[in-house]
Amino acid sequence: MKILVVDDLSIINDRIERLILDKYPDYEVSKATCSGDVTRLVEEGNKFDLVFIDINLGEESGINVANYLSSNLTGIKSVFISGYPEMVSEVFFSVQPFGFIDKPIKPEKLYKYVDAANEKIDSENRTFSCKVRGMDLTIKLDDILYIEYESKNLIIHKTDGNTVKAAGLLEKVMEQLTDTFVRCHKSYIVNLAYVVSYIRMEVTMKDGSVIAVGRSKKEEFEDAYLSFKGLR
Repeated sequence: MKILVVDDLSIINDRIERLILDKYPDYEVSKATCSGDVTRLVEEGNKFDLVFIDINLGEESGINVANYLSSNLTGIKSVFISGYPEMVSEVFFSVQPFGFIDKPIKPEKLYKYVDAANEKIDSENRTFSCKVRGMDLTIKLDDILYIEYESKNLIIHKTDGNTVKAAGLLEKVMEQLTDTFVRCHKSYIVNLAYVVSYIRMEVTMKDGSVIAVGRSKKEEFEDAYLSFKGLR
C-alpha cells in the first residue's frame, strides 16, 4: 500500500511515518507539509491508496488538498486529522471522508484506518451476485450505494445513478457483503462509505437519498456508523 501523510508540522509527519512503518514495514510512505508538496508528488506520477491529512495546514485548507487528490487520484481514501473536533462537520459537507483521527494521535486508531483501507481495496475487487430475470448478474460492492427491499424484490441503487431490480432477501444479501455495509432498517442496507450524514434517525446518502433508520436497528447502525467514521 502507498500512503501519503500531509501535515504542516514535520514532527507529526515523521511520527505517523514511524508508526506505519513499525507495523507495516513493506508499505511506502510519502510526506508533505503543504499543497505545493502534494502537487509535486502527484505530477511526478506518484499514486496513493490512502492519505492522512490535517484539516488545518497552517494557512492552507486540508479539505482543498483532499479535493485535489480525489480529483487526480482515483480511489484515494482521505482520513482527516485535527485537534479541533468542531471542524469535522465542515469536512462532511466538503469531501467524502474515509474517517477522522483526533490529535494527539492514538496508534490504534491510525492502524484501524490502515486496516480498513486494505479491506476497502479488497472490497473494491469483490462482487455481489444476484438473479435478474433468471439471469446471473455480478455487481462490484464498491458500486453499490444502498440496497432496498420492496414488493419482494431487491432494488440495488448504484453509484452511477442506475438501479437494478433483482430477486432475493436482505437477510441473504448480508452474507455476501463486507463490514462496510450495515442494515439500518428492515427494508434497507446502506454502504457506510457513501453516507454523508446521519441526523435525527435519517441517513443522507452521497446521491442525496434520505433513508430512515428503524428503531430496532438504531443502536446497531449508530455503533457501525460512528466506528466507521472514526468518531468512536
